Amino acid sequence: MSMIRLLNKYLLIIILILACSSGSSSPTNPGDNSGGEEDTNSYEFPNAVDYGLSNQVEIVTWNVRLFPEPTEGEDSSEYVKSLLEKWNADVYLLQEINSESSLIDMVNSMSDYSYVVDDESGNLGFALVYKSEFITFNSKNELWSDTPNSDDGDSDYNNNASYQFADRPPMENYLTWSNGTKTLDFYLIGVHYKCCGDGVYNVNNTKDETTRRHHASLLLTDYVINNRPDDNVIILGDFNNVGAQTISNPTISPFTDQNNFNSASSFRLTDLETLNGSSSGYSWQGWTSSYSAAHLDHIIINDEMFGYADGNDAAIISLPAQTGISPTNISNRISDHQPVLWSFSP
Repeated sequence: MSMIRLLNKYLLIIILILACSSGSSSPTNPGDNSGGEEDTNSYEFPNAVDYGLSNQVEIVTWNVRLFPEPTEGEDSSEYVKSLLEKWNADVYLLQEINSESSLIDMVNSMSDYSYVVDDESGNLGFALVYKSEFITFNSKNELWSDTPNSDDGDSDYNNNASYQFADRPPMENYLTWSNGTKTLDFYLIGVHYKCCGDGVYNVNNTKDETTRRHHASLLLTDYVINNRPDDNVIILGDFNNVGAQTISNPTISPFTDQNNFNSASSFRLTDLETLNGSSSGYSWQGWTSSYSAAHLDHIIINDEMFGYADGNDAAIISLPAQTGISPTNISNRISDHQPVLWSFSP
């Protein structure tokens, strides 16, 4: 074999070796390109809106589903962290915290925020995440946590209130907002009602899901009216009001239906426009479910706060629009609920 042929042979071998060694894939990008094109950093979310203003209070409720939702070798904590920081709100009330340690680790890595977690929830608890620059946490009270979480079969829902709330006692947080010029004290009550059911109240069936949700609302309206008559109160969370999406839905009617409940005049649904609007704007879209879209997540204020609500309707934060991720992957990787935001100027 000639020297030239020998050199060509070795050169070919070297080329093949280099080609094989460079063929290893790069680390999988957890983002969604929705079309096979190369992604940028999936946690950047350049379309996410910064809602934070120093002259207003921003309140967000979000069911972050089984946080941190595990999927495809990762979990949802990096997604959630990036979005919370991008939105830059003063207060987040999160539901379905499956791992408190993961929540704590996440917030500890967020330089502007602090946290409070519940002590009494029997499953899928609450977390308050708040911006330390503007919010002072004063105290916490977990309502009816000392009542039984069992069905006793009688019509008195007060003596087993925890059961009405599916062993997730409402988490009442006493907070102070201040920007150095203005100050506002308020109570933030986080809820996560019992899921499922047919949306029909059945007074004779104490185990019925809708009945329990309706009783939970009766308990809360009575509590606020009688115990916080002169305080600013915000009730927010996942109310799971399945069925007809109207103000007369049994789950939320004690807050909304003034034709049938005297208590309703003392409260206002800040997201009423969403409830009365197209289902495409609801907080829960059922992206990976066979059930129809429903507006399950609400922010409700008491009459002491009505003056702050004029022209400040709540809004759904559209996760597909702000993340650039397909709805299916949002549901699989982040949450099946979209957050509800309400902002107001004290």
